[in-house]
Amino acid sequence: MRLPSVTFRAFLLGSTLIFAVIEKIFPLYKGQLLFRREWQTDLVHFAVNHFIVGLALLTVNFAIHRLFGWLASDTIQNTVQSIPFLPQLLLCILCADLVQYCTHRAYHEIPFLWRFHAVHHSAKTMDWLAGSRQHMVELIITRVGVLGALYVLGFEKNVMDVYIVVVGFQAVFNHANVHLPWGPIKYVIVTPDFHHWHHSSDDAAIDKNYAAHFAFIDHILGTAVKGQTGFPEKYGVVGDYVPDGFTRQLMFPFRSRKDD
Repeated sequence: MRLPSVTFRAFLLGSTLIFAVIEKIFPLYKGQLLFRREWQTDLVHFAVNHFIVGLALLTVNFAIHRLFGWLASDTIQNTVQSIPFLPQLLLCILCADLVQYCTHRAYHEIPFLWRFHAVHHSAKTMDWLAGSRQHMVELIITRVGVLGALYVLGFEKNVMDVYIVVVGFQAVFNHANVHLPWGPIKYVIVTPDFHHWHHSSDDAAIDKNYAAHFAFIDHILGTAVKGQTGFPEKYGVVGDYVPDGFTRQLMFPFRSRKDD
């Protein structure tokens, strides 16, 4: 694998410093190590998947304009673009989250798709780097689906630019070892507390808390973890059958079930 570019190394260093400080000031689990077990695996996922995100953006652009242009409606796009910036941004995030909710739920409920998503759930320690552990097939499908829908709806470029920043931040922050007094906002937006329960292997948390941005989606659709106090006791896939190491995790979904 080629060494990361100067820009990537600077981004990685900056992310490490920012989230390492946040996790130390507002830790969910005090004393959790920065370089915890399996951090090397997640670092490779981080490096590879940032490249894949860029590829997904190019793929979406090609797919929408070359293959699925007929889905776009000038009437719908003009209506969307006539909405002021802030409400348009909130609508953009909501639309993206609804697509992501459906996709995410499918990964949990369809056995073949679960084998890809299980890689993401195999992290046994939650921190800012754990969110990068994601099979590239899942990453491409999800990003193409979400961004494709947003392109078809015709959100303004400046709205899309801010959305990309929001999704990037939440993808990292909601996996972080962070706990804050969220108050009632925890029922509106997805917080680390909310998403940590999604990664829990506790019985009460299985197949719950699918939303990526707005927690109220799960509360409305009945898929939110309810009645839980405190924080998860354990993380990871029930049965702990996903191997460690980037290459083995990349090949895992294609292995025979009897090899698990």
